[in-house]
Amino acid sequence: MIQKQTFKWEVIKANMNMFFYVYELVHITIKNIYKKYYSDEAVEFFLELHSKENISADILKGKVYVAVHENEVVGTGTLDKDHIKRLFVLPQFQGQGIGALIMDFLEAEIIKDYGAVWLDSSLPAGKFYHDRGYITKKYEEIQLENDKALTYEIMCRNKFPIDPNEYNAPSQLVRREMELQKIDLDELRKIFPKRLYLLADSLYDTMISKNAGTLTYHVGGEVYVMGHDHSVGFVKGEMCSPGIATQAEDLMAAGVRELIHVGFAGGYPGTHIGDVVITDGAFHDTAVAGLYGCNEEMVPSDKELTDCLCKEMDANGIAYRRGFHRTTDAGYVQPNWSAKYYENKGVLCVEMEGAGLFAAAKFRSCRAAGIYVISDSGSGDDWELGWGEKALETSIDRVITAIINNG
Repeated sequence: MIQKQTFKWEVIKANMNMFFYVYELVHITIKNIYKKYYSDEAVEFFLELHSKENISADILKGKVYVAVHENEVVGTGTLDKDHIKRLFVLPQFQGQGIGALIMDFLEAEIIKDYGAVWLDSSLPAGKFYHDRGYITKKYEEIQLENDKALTYEIMCRNKFPIDPNEYNAPSQLVRREMELQKIDLDELRKIFPKRLYLLADSLYDTMISKNAGTLTYHVGGEVYVMGHDHSVGFVKGEMCSPGIATQAEDLMAAGVRELIHVGFAGGYPGTHIGDVVITDGAFHDTAVAGLYGCNEEMVPSDKELTDCLCKEMDANGIAYRRGFHRTTDAGYVQPNWSAKYYENKGVLCVEMEGAGLFAAAKFRSCRAAGIYVISDSGSGDDWELGWGEKALETSIDRVITAIINNG
C-alpha cells in the first residue's frame, strides 16, 4: 500500500522573490476551484481583485505570508490589521491541513492586538471558516457585468483556544485562603478528598442528617469528609453555572480530581417526578461554557466517571435513565419553541449548573459528572411540582444512600 507522504510546512512572511509563486498560486486556485461555484463574471472579478499590482503591493507592505517546505510555496494568506484576506492553497495540496496552519498563524498574530478576526468568505471556503468558529455577521453584494451579481459573507471569530496555565488565579487565591487558616496548600493537596459530591439543597440537608461525614475543610464551601473513606467528601453546591464553576475552580485548586453534581431538574416528556437521570453531557444556554473555551452546543461529562456512577446505581438497585440534559441560566423562562428544540435533541431534563461544572472541569483536566432527580416538569398551568411527593422523597433518600455506600 502506498502511503501519502507528509511534510512539515512552516508559515513565513513572503518577500518579493516569492511574488511569482504567490501570484500563480492564487490564480491557479481561482481558475480551478472557483469555476465550480461562480459565474464567469465572478471568476474574472476575483482574478482582477488579486492582480499582480495588488499582490506585489501587499508583499512590499509585509502583509503576505506563505506556507512553504524547502522553498516550495503551496499556500498563502494576507494579514491586514484585524482582517485575513487572500487565503489560498494549491488544489493538489488541499485537505492536508495547510489552510488551517496558515489560519492558526494569522489568527495568533491578529489577537495579539485585536479582540476578533474578520474575513470575507467565498463560497468554497464557507464551511472551512464555519468549522473554525466563524460566525456570519452580514452579507454583501457586488454588481458585475452582464447583470450578474456576487454575494459574499462577512464573517467574524472572537473565541479562541485558551491555555489553563495562563489562568492560575484560583490556585493563588486558595493558597492565600489556606495560609490564613494556617494550612499549607501543597500539603493539603496530598490529603484533600479526590472525589467530591456537590449536593443541591435538600440533598445536602439529607446527607447532613445522616451524619455521613465530618466538616473538615473550608475551601469552596464547607467540605465534609466521609468517615469510612477520607478520599471522598461532599459540599453544598453553588447555584447556577457561574457559581458552580467558580466553586469548582476553588475545589480543583485544593486538589480534588472528581466532581459529581447531584441536583434537581425539570423533566422533559417521558420522565416522571422522582426519576433519576445520569447525564452524558449538557446542551447549554449559558455563557460560562464559551468562556471556558467550550464552543460546541453540548459540553460532555467525563465518560469514565459517568460509567462508574451507572455501575454504582446498578449495585444499589436504583433505576435511572442515561442521556443528555440541558443547562440554562433562566430558571423560570422556557419558551415553547426552546423546549421543543431541546426535546427534539432528546434531552431528558433541564437544570442550571451542569454545563458550568463540566466546562470548568474540562478546562482543568478534572473529571466531572452529574446525577439529577426529576423534581418538576412542564410549564405554566401545566407545571407539575414534586415537592412533598413520596416519589421524590424516596429518590432523594435512595440516591444519598447510594452515595454513602459507594463513597
